[in-house]
Amino acid sequence: MRVVRAGALLAVACLTVLLVAAPPSRAHPSSDLGLIPPDPPEVTADAWIIYDDTYGQVLAEIDADSRRSVASVTKILTALVVLENAGSEDLVIITETAASVGESEIGLVAGEAAWTVEELLAALMLWSANDAAVALAQHVGGSVAGFAEMMNQEATRLGLTDSNFVNPHGLDHPDHFSSARDILRISVAAMENPAFARIAATRSFSLPPTPEGEPRVTVNRNDLLATYPGTLGIKTGYTGRALQTLSAVAQRDQRRIHVVVLGSQDHFADVTVLFDYAFGGFGPLTLVPATSDAQRPLAGGVAAQPGTDFEVFPDRAEQLTPEPEEPEVGDEPGPESETVAVSPETEAPASPVTRRTERQVELPGIRDALAWIWNYWQGLGAKNDRS
Repeated sequence: MRVVRAGALLAVACLTVLLVAAPPSRAHPSSDLGLIPPDPPEVTADAWIIYDDTYGQVLAEIDADSRRSVASVTKILTALVVLENAGSEDLVIITETAASVGESEIGLVAGEAAWTVEELLAALMLWSANDAAVALAQHVGGSVAGFAEMMNQEATRLGLTDSNFVNPHGLDHPDHFSSARDILRISVAAMENPAFARIAATRSFSLPPTPEGEPRVTVNRNDLLATYPGTLGIKTGYTGRALQTLSAVAQRDQRRIHVVVLGSQDHFADVTVLFDYAFGGFGPLTLVPATSDAQRPLAGGVAAQPGTDFEVFPDRAEQLTPEPEEPEVGDEPGPESETVAVSPETEAPASPVTRRTERQVELPGIRDALAWIWNYWQGLGAKNDRS
């Protein structure tokens, strides 16, 4: 029995080596297929992360787990906790503590007519109002400290590992910190809340007038909503210690990309470059058996069954005018072949048509590996019969 187990382990080890160790001439076949993305662009942010929410994959990151001051992107978690614990039409009393917090404010006045939770959330998310953050924290948590405890409980629930919150606005404090990865987790969870997503995408919002009767209107400080097509939100930030911070999400061609930058000198430019990199440098592929018409989206790999040939169909297709081409004649077949994809619902191909490049992905030596394993077990069985 001991010999059989050793043989099984040896067989598995040999099969694994054959699957992962390609011959030197094919050491990096994925580079020819465009499966290796280009190097990420240079940005000013000290820490950042790009996440493809559609396929559940982190595409690239730099120092994404470092604990840092994060400024007003803190308010993403503030809004999420408020939405989970208060009604949008609840009335909030404006206290002196809220009205006097300082820095970025919407101009709340202690004792003025009560605001609704929705109005304060708009001031919080669009204008990044610290006074609105404190007013909401007092309403939901009873105090700033009580609300901070709720924030940390939510952080634990979301699986954050590098965060601690002591206030609802993100002003610098030695015990208030997070990381790019944790802000990403908060952002993804927040955007799954329809009420939050609606507020984060709002360009402007009419607020209650001042006690003197002057109108108050807040506009969204997230310039990407106007400058980057497909942007859905969500929050900017700045303090002297944190520098510029930004969590943003955009959607294009059925793909949703999240980007978080911390410690940036130009957060809008950084996020724009990283969005372009994500949408332009990455894309879904489809791996299908060469003998099958069914296609499966590739997201982080696919489990191949031994002995199965697979082909890769790059999702991006060049728009080309169809031209008759004669296959080149050579001593050896070329590394790729080209086919014209025509919709079966149309009677004739339109012009221009989509030309897809199909390349064979070879699993080096897999048939030899299976044959070796089969022969090994046959020999082992014969040996046992003789004994």
